This record gives sequence, C-alpha cells and structure tokens, in this order.
Amino acid sequence: MTYTYGNPEAKTVLVQMVDDHDLEGMESEVAEIKKLSEDDFCLIAIKVQNWNADLSPWSAPAVFGKEDFGDGAAETLVEVLKNCDDRDKNYILGGYSLAGLFVLWAAYQTDAFTAVAAASPSVWF
Repeated sequence: MTYTYGNPEAKTVLVQMVDDHDLEGMESEVAEIKKLSEDDFCLIAIKVQNWNADLSPWSAPAVFGKEDFGDGAAETLVEVLKNCDDRDKNYILGGYSLAGLFVLWAAYQTDAFTAVAAASPSVWF
C-alpha cells in the first residue's frame, strides 16, 4: 500500500519505506521537509508488511527476538519500482535501520534512483 504526500506533479519524488508507526508521523515529516526546502516535492510512503522478511536481501536467523530475516528485498524492490516509472522525475529512495540497508542494497540493483538516503542502515546485518 502506498500513501502520497505533497505535490504528485513535482519533479522530485521522495520514496520512503514505512510501517504503521512511521505513518503516524508522516504529516509532520512532510511539513518539516517543506519548511526546510524551497523545492517542490512529492513523498511516496510505501508500507512494508513484514519488516524483517520484506526488506532483507538474504535470509538469516533472528538476532533480536524470534523472527528470522527473510529474503524478500528483490520482490519489494519490484513493487517500489512500480512507483518510479516516470523518467522525467528524480526519485530519491530513503530508509532507516533495516530499511536503510534495503536502500543501500537497492542502489546497487537499479539506476532508477537519482540518490539514496540510508539513515543508520543495518550494515551489521
């Protein structure tokens, strides 16, 4: 499921992987970006159903808790790219923690993104 904020016609499109907790603060996040930037933008928030399974590039046993890591990153990237098909726009993919690792991995899989922002990526993984 995707959620769109800002101007859908903007040339700059921020793409962010989110969960329910992130969605609670999206309006504030968009307001802060607008306050700090003079550029028009659109933010596409893509809800991730199963963080450990859908963002992991490869399978691995659980490190914290009991939930193992899956290998669903390739399928997730296919879904992300469906939102990034207008070649006249600049797509910037961003994520935090495991989503940050996904972002770094995705940057090596495709040239669809003008830039990536990996905040505190789980490179230990």
